[in-house]
Amino acid sequence: MDEPEFRVVDPVLRFLRLFLPTTALAVAGIVTLLVAGHLTGPFQQITVVRAMLASKREFFQDEQVERILMAKGLQVHVTPVGSFDLAAKEDLDSYDFVFPSGQAANEQVKKRRTGKHAVPYRPFFSPVVLATYRNYADALVRAGVAERQAGGDLYYDLSVGELIGLIDQRKLWSDFGLDNGNRIIAQTPDPCRTYSGAVYVGFVAFASESDTPRTEDAAAELARRIKPYFDVEGQHLEDMAPKYFSPEGRTFAPVAVIYEHQFIAYQTGQARPDRDRVLLYPKAQHQSAPELISFGAAGDRIGDLLMHDAALRKRAVELGFHLLGAGGGPEEDFAAFVSGRGLSVPRTGFGDMVAYLPDGPLFDLMRKEVGGCR
Repeated sequence: MDEPEFRVVDPVLRFLRLFLPTTALAVAGIVTLLVAGHLTGPFQQITVVRAMLASKREFFQDEQVERILMAKGLQVHVTPVGSFDLAAKEDLDSYDFVFPSGQAANEQVKKRRTGKHAVPYRPFFSPVVLATYRNYADALVRAGVAERQAGGDLYYDLSVGELIGLIDQRKLWSDFGLDNGNRIIAQTPDPCRTYSGAVYVGFVAFASESDTPRTEDAAAELARRIKPYFDVEGQHLEDMAPKYFSPEGRTFAPVAVIYEHQFIAYQTGQARPDRDRVLLYPKAQHQSAPELISFGAAGDRIGDLLMHDAALRKRAVELGFHLLGAGGGPEEDFAAFVSGRGLSVPRTGFGDMVAYLPDGPLFDLMRKEVGGCR
């Protein structure tokens, strides 16, 4: 019988055999992450861009958007604030860009930046809508103030003027077949702070007086006349969407003013469409076209990317926005995306409803009067 043979393995060779495959796998993983934009290289310089944003902060706080920007060496540090609070901030000039949610706040910012760098970018828009539940929408159909959109099982058209009539008459949901004895109202965000809340003031004002006020006295008188429609709601929140989308939403906010993009993002994030939640589109619509207003080179770079980077624009559509092209017109990506996710495409007109809202200073006076803004 042969003697047992013992071999001494070189320690270095043993180490390489054990750890080389693992190391190679780790390196391959890092390379994959770098290419996909999930990880920045150790020598890549990151530029932190300071931004003050209203409701569209949801876009910049999206994980995929953060990864796309990080892969380009950019990180947006978000300071959340309501559109009108944003426009009045004393430290406005300390930011690289701001992103209020609508035209009135946009103009206030640009007026404050007169003579300074203030370059606007308009990458997308989103209509202001009323979100509700199917049984509440059908109750409004029975009341004669809403009707289903043709071919759109999630969408209804709403006459705000006729809805105001129901509120005037102190009608209850139970008057139209629901087991809810509360008054019919719409819950709105705070018009003192938010653009969507201010737009609803404009909706109600236009429904109450088709000719927009042209003097301060006329604007103040109209605001005092419509103020009771907002006082009945009680305390206003900054954003109604979280309440509406919560499991208790039907109790807290059976009808809530939100942006269309919030609804679309919610629906496409579900395993299957939530056909219990639906939208009411005012027949006289208003498209919120927020402007990213850049105050310098870093803001310009973000604005250019939002207008031209394919990955960012694709993600904007996935988050429910309608894209605007370089010429200011709408692009077709929204309809293709929504229908591709098994949702019907809402019938929404394009074009800001500026003619239906009072001029900037008068609109500002009205929202402050209605909201009791300090």
